[in-house]
Amino acid sequence: MTGDLPLLNPPSCPGCFVCGSGNPSGLGLHIFRDGTDAVATFRAEDRLQGYPDRLHGGVVGLLVDEMLVYAGAPHGVWGMTAKVRYWLRRPIPLDATLALRGRLIQRSERGYRAVVRIELPGEVLAAEGEGMCVIRPSG
Repeated sequence: MTGDLPLLNPPSCPGCFVCGSGNPSGLGLHIFRDGTDAVATFRAEDRLQGYPDRLHGGVVGLLVDEMLVYAGAPHGVWGMTAKVRYWLRRPIPLDATLALRGRLIQRSERGYRAVVRIELPGEVLAAEGEGMCVIRPSG
């Protein structure tokens, strides 16, 4: 899904828990540009378990939050999450490879709104979210 797409992860954030390449305790998520959307794939590890053999719901919240921020990147804006909410639509097995997609749906001078989908194989909706980000000043 993401092999030939441009990587969006900024080198200036190596310590980020979700996407940082230099955080040995982090999730190591690589996020790519797919047209005007941000996309990623994620496969959970046993250390992220909630109920037996299921991904912890709080980790799903982390993924939604991160994809909200990255939804602005294909549009040339980087934001910081101001408001986020998400819904778990079905249990997520630890061995599933998830498809994540963040999409900017509204933009203003100060911020943007975005939506996120997290799908199980076969395009089965596992979780979805929405939120608002304030645009981070450059520099």
